[in-house]
Amino acid sequence: MVIRFLSTIEQWKDFSNLAPYPIELDGETWKSSEHYYQFKKFETTDLDYANKIKNAKSPREAKKLSMQNDNFSSYWNDIKVDVLTTAVKKKFESYPVLEDLLLSTGYEELIEANPDDYFWGEGEHKTGKNMMGKILMEVRDYLRAKN
Repeated sequence: MVIRFLSTIEQWKDFSNLAPYPIELDGETWKSSEHYYQFKKFETTDLDYANKIKNAKSPREAKKLSMQNDNFSSYWNDIKVDVLTTAVKKKFESYPVLEDLLLSTGYEELIEANPDDYFWGEGEHKTGKNMMGKILMEVRDYLRAKN
């Protein structure tokens, strides 16, 4: 069986980085994993813009701001999966209800059902890399081994 998740799918919406769960990383509190991820994208090239993202009112606004600027580091694509993995791991470790939700998926394949994203999601033709789903399954394995 496969579990498809997205911020708009009620049962699994908390798997999304747009879910408003604050996390503590790098000695700071972030409003969401999305805020952290998008901040990191710009912190070395445009710190003022990165801070604007950090202070965005919602995860969706943080993402929107990020999409309006392409002045991110040349090596961002080399580190972005690791950055997001760190944030997602922290999110699920920090909230027992989220840890339980993720562990409740057993060994099912997790797929981000985003038709517009062929990197983080499955894309319209279901041929995407599904990196967000892979991160969640990796975090699930980590949590399972920890318990």
